[in-house]
Formats: sequence, C-alpha cells, structure tokens
Amino acid sequence: MPNRRAPGQVRDAIIKALKDEGGEATIAEVRRSVNSAIGDVPESSVRSYLRLNTPKMFTRTGRGRYKLARRS
Repeated sequence: MPNRRAPGQVRDAIIKALKDEGGEATIAEVRRSVNSAIGDVPESSVRSYLRLNTPKMFTRTGRGRYKLARRS
C-alpha cells in the first residue's frame, strides 16, 4: 500500500512552492519544489490539485503555468 500523506500536506507544499517561485510557476517547477519539501509526489497529483482548485485558490496564467489567486 502506498504511503499516505497527512491531509493538506500536498496543498501546503504547493502553496509554499508558488510563494517561493515568486507567486507564479510551471507545474514542473511546483513539482520539483514539492518533491524537495515532502518527498516524491506524482506530477499528476500536482496537476490535478492545481486544476481542481482553479479559480478558487489558483489562477492559470498560461499552458502549465499557475499563480496564487488574489484574496479579496
């Protein structure tokens, strides 16, 4: 059985990755940062999380590029 992550661990790592990258990054850049922070995470998991949480948490700025959404 694969290792399970604590709830929110991938989310928090993705948000931190975008902040560390100046607020905007490619999926590959986000994944590298997430992997460095919490260990191997499949690219599909990062991609899915970004896609499913756009536009609430993230804004798609181009093909494979995301940034944190503005908070009102």
